[in-house]
Amino acid sequence: MKPVLNTMQIFAFVLFAIAFGCQKELSFEGNMAKGTLKDSFGVCFPQTLHGTFYNGVTPGADTAYIEVKVNVIKTGSYAILTDTQNGFGFSASGIFNNAGINIIKLKSTGIPVAHVPTDFTIRFDTSACSLTINVFDSAMLKRGTAPLYNWKFTDTKKGLTYKGIFENNYIMNSFNVLVLSTKEAQSPGDTALTIHIGLPTGIITPGIYRTDHPTTGIAFTTFNDGCLNCAGGGWVPIFAGGTVTINITNYDPETKIIKGNFSGETLDFLNEIATIKEGEFTAVVK
Repeated sequence: MKPVLNTMQIFAFVLFAIAFGCQKELSFEGNMAKGTLKDSFGVCFPQTLHGTFYNGVTPGADTAYIEVKVNVIKTGSYAILTDTQNGFGFSASGIFNNAGINIIKLKSTGIPVAHVPTDFTIRFDTSACSLTINVFDSAMLKRGTAPLYNWKFTDTKKGLTYKGIFENNYIMNSFNVLVLSTKEAQSPGDTALTIHIGLPTGIITPGIYRTDHPTTGIAFTTFNDGCLNCAGGGWVPIFAGGTVTINITNYDPETKIIKGNFSGETLDFLNEIATIKEGEFTAVVK
């Protein structure tokens, strides 16, 4: 015969269940990490975008992601994510074991719909930062002419053609300078290119720009093979030893896509003349 619970036993059991459930909820909330995506001045830490995105194509799980810097104030469980825009987004979750600066990879989810620049908001705790990702036309894949890079040039002295991706493109308003830049070369085989173009009116205008102008220059670096047109790993304008001519052929203010080419002479890391030819670039200016 089954035992029968009396009213007091049932009441005690209900109280225990409620108390246990509340304890679990409070414990979970207490273990959530706290921190920010911004520095002490309230400026968003720079993000690093990896991979190339095409409309209608699933981004690579291990090759298409965003690296974000997080200043962790309180350790614990975290969830960092973006909104979903144009059919895709990014997220990461886990546990912060160490306070201070942590680097996290946000993996992509979904599939881009349209080949347009796509704006995202990255959120962690109470902080939020923006990021724009250019989605390329997947029709290029079918034609076999996919833009696996968006800049290239040939160094005729070495007989080598270098290629890469401009990932950080903006107008430095205080100096009226357009900056097109690649992330730093971090491992063997990596290359990095930075182009500064002085804009007389602060507006991107198709035309010819030359590196013998004080605010226009090109710096190119490889991971282990020195650089063209740079000193100490940084960008410097060239006033002598050759001139590179940069031609902005097109700029669309709506899509913010800029296209152009460049060629000419500059100095390599041996301080010797190096001729650049067949330089081309396409970028989205943020």
